Amino acid sequence: MKKFSIEILPKQKSKIAELNPEFFEDVYITHIPGSSLEDLIDTSSEVINNGFNPVPHIPARSISDESSLNKTLLNLMNIGVKDLLAIGGSVKNKIGIFDSTLDMFKTGILNNIDFRNIRIAGHPEGNPDDKNSKESLRDKLIWLKENDYTASIVTQFCLSPELTNIWIKETKNIIKEFGREDTKIIIGVAGPSKITTLIKYAKVCGVSSSANFLMKQGLDVTKLIKHSPSSLIEKINGYDGLHFFPFGGIKELDDWISKYN
Repeated sequence: MKKFSIEILPKQKSKIAELNPEFFEDVYITHIPGSSLEDLIDTSSEVINNGFNPVPHIPARSISDESSLNKTLLNLMNIGVKDLLAIGGSVKNKIGIFDSTLDMFKTGILNNIDFRNIRIAGHPEGNPDDKNSKESLRDKLIWLKENDYTASIVTQFCLSPELTNIWIKETKNIIKEFGREDTKIIIGVAGPSKITTLIKYAKVCGVSSSANFLMKQGLDVTKLIKHSPSSLIEKINGYDGLHFFPFGGIKELDDWISKYN
């Protein structure tokens, strides 16, 4: 069975033991703006203790300076973290010197710490915090290639198969021209959940075009309608893996995967 990845919050640390190792391998750990970076370290340790591979978010705009970045990365490496997801984070919550993921890369700090794979964010439906997301993706791929890192592009959760397929095709062309040939494209998918829950998260995360579309689809009955990941998965192609956001709960996602596979 092909394994998937899943995204959790540090406050869901107690739920890690509930994850099915037959379904999941990589556990991404979200950083909430304003929270301590220590949460990433503590939760990563718990992920390792439960036999999974942690992939903590490293949010540029939530890191105060180079010293804090260096300390966080060293602490993660020392507990056994091998993979990172480097993201820009929220523009509204910037606290330090970094404006973007590339700003962190250019410090050279990553070059001195032995991580296996650096993953970067993709936004098939656009990024409200970066109007030049395609150019930013290209520049990050160039840096990763020049510094000999294996890379993966992990997207925000997608709701539009049409936009996602266009983005996959464009991104493969960018990878071919500027990145490493072994760069993987991992598509974010919302797990089974109420449509109302999905719309709420879509608005917060900037998946606005699909959120607006969903709101037009019989808003009076949304509380009775469930979102199924298969409605997206069956219509997209050309990706290398799936990354789940369990908005409806981990158990419900497990049940869905059991039936889907």
